[in-house]
Amino acid sequence: MNKLSIIKLSSVCFLILASCSQDTDSPQEQIQKTISAMETAVEQRSLDSVKELVSSDYKDQWNGNRRAALRSLMFYFQGHQSIHLLTRTSDIELADDGKSASAIVYVGMAGKPVEKSEYLIDMNADLYRFDVDLITDGDEWRVISARWQPARPENFDF
Repeated sequence: MNKLSIIKLSSVCFLILASCSQDTDSPQEQIQKTISAMETAVEQRSLDSVKELVSSDYKDQWNGNRRAALRSLMFYFQGHQSIHLLTRTSDIELADDGKSASAIVYVGMAGKPVEKSEYLIDMNADLYRFDVDLITDGDEWRVISARWQPARPENFDF
């Protein structure tokens, strides 16, 4: 599997996890919980859980749709028996209408548990910055689009 496919799969998983919510939380808190849920779903290799977090209208920077993203994620799961993520959310912005939002999330991906960001370099982890757009679907947030690029270790120190 090439690096682009791995990135796509990781992106989709991460983005899908960003849509769980609770009525008592602020939209920003709901989005943060969604991001955490995405992290858990990817680490548990649960394609069904990720699927629930991605909008049926999903598009990524390569014009990939929801089906293509989930297929890429499935291949990533097949190639990686152990997936561990360290995520850091640096920015969540809610649109004026309150029905859409964007978030910047840094993700370190490794084959072993990652407890602290300073361990990422020693573990030779893959580091990415995800720019995620979300929409509300009823009471839940779903990922509608994502863009990603390589990140640097210092992006994880906040």
